Amino acid sequence: MSETIAVAQGVQAPPTAREAIARLMAQYVNVIDNDELERWPALFTEKCLYQIISRRDHEQGLPIGLWFCDNRGMLEDRVNSVREVNVFEPQVYRHVIGPTEILGHTGEVYRAQTSYIVVRTMQDGEMMVFSAGRYLDEIVVSSDTALLRKRIVITDSWRYDTLVAIPL
Repeated sequence: MSETIAVAQGVQAPPTAREAIARLMAQYVNVIDNDELERWPALFTEKCLYQIISRRDHEQGLPIGLWFCDNRGMLEDRVNSVREVNVFEPQVYRHVIGPTEILGHTGEVYRAQTSYIVVRTMQDGEMMVFSAGRYLDEIVVSSDTALLRKRIVITDSWRYDTLVAIPL
């Protein structure tokens, strides 16, 4: 699994950390794509940041994006909202992610980036590219376990054709 992790020149990352990060990336997209959203918040540390922001807004340093959650409880609230409150046409996501590049680390915290594309399938079978961009992450690796401390989802486009109800 560690072959899905690239290490930036000069950055040292032990195989156990690379493998833990690769497992985390696979679990992340699978819990979303397989509609196991209740498992999604557990992939983050208790005190965390999850943000969806357009590339344009990110490059301009604008602080507010489409989603902003700064702890696991907020992520759990988002899942509850999807299940209990939000009304939207049933849809399915399918993520395709590129290799994760480890950019650096301090102790147990690794900085990484991963490109992604999400195809959305609607109830009538229509499929379309829903979002493309990259994840900028801070990942805490302890022993052989990795958790997201920070995930900034930077979407290449600033346009969304519908409410982003499900995490990217």
